[in-house]
Amino acid sequence: MGNVNCGCPSNVDTSADREHQLIADWHENKNQPIAKEQAPGCAEFHIEQIEQEELVGEVAGIPVEQAMPSAETAGGSSYMMDDKDKSLIEAAKKEWEEESAIKIKTERQEAWRSDLESARTTMREEQTHCNRPANRYGTDAQLPVFERGRHVPFLGLLNQLSGAMAGLDILSVCKQNDYYRDRCFNIIDVIKGQRRGGLLDVFRIELCLAKEEALALGTRPRLVSGGGDGTGSFALFIVFLALKADDERPDEGLQDTGNGFIWTDEEMAASFPAIAQMPLGSANDFANILGWGQKYPGDKKVACGQPIRYAAMMLHRWWAAVIDPASKISNFDIWGIMPTKGQESCDFKLAELTGKRGTCPNEKIDGQKVLQLKEAGKPIPFFVCLYFSAGFGAYMTARFQLNRHKTPITNRCEYVRQAMAIIAESTPPQLQLRLNGVEIDCEGKPYFPPRRERGTRGRGYREVGFYNINWQAHAMHGANRAPLPARLCSSREPVMFNDGMVDMFRWKFKSLAKNPGLRVQTDKKRDMLLKYSGKQGQGVFFQWDGEARFAFSPTGDEFHIFIRKVMTIPVVLGPYHDKRLTGNVIDGQPVEFGFFGDSDDEKEKVRRRVLQSVRGELDSELNATREEIGAGSFILAEPG
Repeated sequence: MGNVNCGCPSNVDTSADREHQLIADWHENKNQPIAKEQAPGCAEFHIEQIEQEELVGEVAGIPVEQAMPSAETAGGSSYMMDDKDKSLIEAAKKEWEEESAIKIKTERQEAWRSDLESARTTMREEQTHCNRPANRYGTDAQLPVFERGRHVPFLGLLNQLSGAMAGLDILSVCKQNDYYRDRCFNIIDVIKGQRRGGLLDVFRIELCLAKEEALALGTRPRLVSGGGDGTGSFALFIVFLALKADDERPDEGLQDTGNGFIWTDEEMAASFPAIAQMPLGSANDFANILGWGQKYPGDKKVACGQPIRYAAMMLHRWWAAVIDPASKISNFDIWGIMPTKGQESCDFKLAELTGKRGTCPNEKIDGQKVLQLKEAGKPIPFFVCLYFSAGFGAYMTARFQLNRHKTPITNRCEYVRQAMAIIAESTPPQLQLRLNGVEIDCEGKPYFPPRRERGTRGRGYREVGFYNINWQAHAMHGANRAPLPARLCSSREPVMFNDGMVDMFRWKFKSLAKNPGLRVQTDKKRDMLLKYSGKQGQGVFFQWDGEARFAFSPTGDEFHIFIRKVMTIPVVLGPYHDKRLTGNVIDGQPVEFGFFGDSDDEKEKVRRRVLQSVRGELDSELNATREEIGAGSFILAEPG
């Protein structure tokens, strides 16, 4: 190729080896800023200006040829690139893009690791609280030394506000002990730390490490869920949230394995953590039925005059049982609120009761006390681990939520106070008398009201629902329905949490005499469909695992709440597990995690519903907006 006049200095090399100079100049100058006021050499000029203008052209959809410098830009003379020039430029550009991508990726990874370390450091730090009493376990309490290769790997999700701040004391002790300080998390901080490099990422990394450690021992990791009865389903939600795949972060361990999660179906089945529930709430039904105690470790008062030493000893024993490979694990049924068959979403909306603290939160308008409602917050009802009911107990729970106290004993007294107040008050117009308007079918057949074909209505009953565990509010139990002689003289099969059945119940105050006592007669069923019919401006309270919501239709149409088994999870049985309460839950079946359904399609619906839950999509589906609450003709409380 002959010399070409491109308006550059005449000493610029345009010989046959020009392509080598092009590449050499590009490598020399690729990291240098472009100075437009300078008169560059030909090779440098073409490479740098072509890079700039070609990138602009690509963004605008302009071909490379049109993005090339014009003759005037090049100094007044035309310049035509041959195919070799274009190929060299494209190769140089591609190399630059690859190196830039690697540089950006490296910087992004370094920033992520820095954020992770910052989150870990904050997690390990002792929190200071004004007017906080001394730690009930002392300042030097020791937990069992974790022996890798012998003890079962675990993580902890603890609510530091539960158990009259016992959760905070236990987290403080964990921070003083190796292994525990890196594996025990404040559950509220984890849910708040969902940003990239936040505490949720740290939890995910530790969960994956625990999985590998457990696999080396031929077992699965364990998860300590510390809090009230609602904490169990909350901890389950966080595990799914941590395992949710993210297509934008595959290089950070969040690559989708084909099921929407970062673990395969086989990994989920073999390594989903087994839950051990630490009793830090008021009733602690979940912890009690699994054998982990009715009160937080070390709560008992002792006469020896050394309560701190005793509390520390009991806490040590509690953790020793959690990490002991000899502690047994069992399957546990999880039930879920699902759309009715043939539907993709639920046909009801939810709100929360609000009002002033005290005996009655309802506002008096025109001489009548009415419910005040607000937009519902977290949690969103999906998983049902323990029990579900509609009616008296749910309304009582909704009122209790406005009057929580700091200690379990005062909380139990509050339940009693609200129950007595409800009995004494007239029914608000937003509720029907007792269970009027409520009908329930199980397995496609009528269940409630009984003898519905004869015109029986729900007004004769106070509550209807089901047990998944044989313990509610430290008082109520269930057993198979039987004639009076059998109820008095023989043992009956109790509620079992892994038999694939809910134990349906219905009761009124007379039932306490008929049972007799607090052992409720139950009927084992595979599912439950609640149908509510009422006027616009009416609805029904329901509670699941001790959390209450008000369900309604903004248009006043009939709505449905359908509940079926959605999955099986593993749980750890504690040293106080009582077969008389649970039945024989160690039944020889393999213990594993799995979504449940009568068909692959039904299982797939559960998987999709779980992903909807952790993505936050159920919030808008279930929680009513202020406009929807107002459209339903309800009294809407002012925000704040």
